[in-house]
Amino acid sequence: MFLETDRLILRKFREEDFPDFCAYAMDLEMCHMMGNDPMDTEEAARVTFDWLKDKEERSYVLVLKETGRAIGNLNVTPVPEHLLKLPALAGKQGKSLSFCVSRHYQRQGLMSEAVRAVIARLFGEESMDYVQCGYFDFNAVSHAFQEKLGFSHLVTMEIDFKGERVTTVENILWRDDSCSARP
Repeated sequence: MFLETDRLILRKFREEDFPDFCAYAMDLEMCHMMGNDPMDTEEAARVTFDWLKDKEERSYVLVLKETGRAIGNLNVTPVPEHLLKLPALAGKQGKSLSFCVSRHYQRQGLMSEAVRAVIARLFGEESMDYVQCGYFDFNAVSHAFQEKLGFSHLVTMEIDFKGERVTTVENILWRDDSCSARP
C-alpha cells in the first residue's frame, strides 16, 4: 500500500481491479478529458490497465474502503522534459501528478482527499520542491479542481498531441504554498 486516507486506500493495481477499472475507464468522455484514445472495448481497456499495473512505476488505484471497489487512479511521474526547461524549475526537484475518478464518485471530495495526501507525502517524506499538474484547456472540471487545491498557473502551451495541436495549461504547487493542500 502506498497511502491510506479516511475513505481511501491507494495501492498498486491488482488483476482483480480490472472490472472496476473498465467501469470508469471505458467512459468515452473521461477518455477524451484525459487525452486517452477511446477505450470502447475490454481489449482496449486491457492495454491501459496492464500498462498501469505492470509498467507505470507509481500508478495507484484508489480503492474505496467502504466497498473495496476501485474507483479511480492517480499517477506520480517525472515532470515532463519540456517543462524542466523552464527557468522557474531550474535546480528544483518535483513530480508530476495525473489522476481520474469515476464519474459516479466525483464531487464527493474523494479525489481531493487522495491528491492532498499524495502532495503531503511528496513534500514531506520525499522533500519535493513542487508538484506539477496539467490539463487540456477544454477540461473546465480539472481547471477548477487544481485551482481549489492551490495550484497556480505555470505556463500555457500548444503541443502536438496525437497528430493535433492542442492547448495545455500547466500548473504548479510549490512546497511553501501547500498549506491548502494538506489533509
